[in-house]
Amino acid sequence: MNLVKNKNKERWLFVVNSVAGRGKTGKILGDLVLLLNKFNFDYEMEITKAPKHATELTCEYIKKGFRKIVAVGGDGTINEVINGIVKSGKEDKIRFGILPEGGGNDFSRNFHMTSNLEKDLKILLQDYTREIDVGKIEDTFFINALGLGFDAEVAENSNKIRYLNGLPRYILAIIKTLFKLKPRKINIELDDKKIELAVLLISVGNGLSTGGGFLLTPHALVDDGYFDICIIRSVSIFRLLKLLPTVLKGEHINYPEVQILHSKKINIKTDKPLPIYYDGELPKLKNPLDFTIEMLPRRIKLFCEQIPL
Repeated sequence: MNLVKNKNKERWLFVVNSVAGRGKTGKILGDLVLLLNKFNFDYEMEITKAPKHATELTCEYIKKGFRKIVAVGGDGTINEVINGIVKSGKEDKIRFGILPEGGGNDFSRNFHMTSNLEKDLKILLQDYTREIDVGKIEDTFFINALGLGFDAEVAENSNKIRYLNGLPRYILAIIKTLFKLKPRKINIELDDKKIELAVLLISVGNGLSTGGGFLLTPHALVDDGYFDICIIRSVSIFRLLKLLPTVLKGEHINYPEVQILHSKKINIKTDKPLPIYYDGELPKLKNPLDFTIEMLPRRIKLFCEQIPL
């Protein structure tokens, strides 16, 4: 589907994942078109047809000369568009926007955004941008969070649940994952230290939230040039059940089993492949036993609300 409106000099590309949020995005498509016309956007709208299609569309339209690109969907859609922008090699010329209409919408929580189309479109029109950090693993990129271990297993189980959305779906996935609790022994090398320990999970946060509202890295900043790294050591199921509810408020960081670290670069070595996910995606690494996560500081120009000084 391709919708075109030519109203003024500015040209926008809206990349829409109509099945994001269990079809939530598709239901607002009519309202989106009406508002785009109301605010006189000059735009093209593309509906994604398959996984990674948003990345292809983004690269295609950047070659056509588009410099304002908006992801309409959830964290996975944002991730695909970000990959297209960075892989184009022209990210310094692109301004990126989001309309958070997915299930969890964790990345948008960094900017206190909600699913309010009219308000979010007005933010785009303000033309104010903020430079945002991007994470890299092998030859792909992420913008919000990367999880290893239990966290990633929960994400995998969450994707299999078809009748819930957002935080309730994630909580049910946690319950299912608890019965397969498997601590992993790993070696972690950071900028200034090396660690060897058995862990339940590692969450590498550029943003503060994951899983539809779990604040695993509650003090992470998307533009400080560092990852916040939450490590939860091996614990019993009963201890974990006590700890998990505190993650909703970021209070888990006060537990002795939890460690928060900061680094620009992270190398992970493990004897067995770790479950992994980032920005709602479940990638397959080329080398799952030895990989590096790198910070690319201030790589994306993001449309966001300007906060008065």
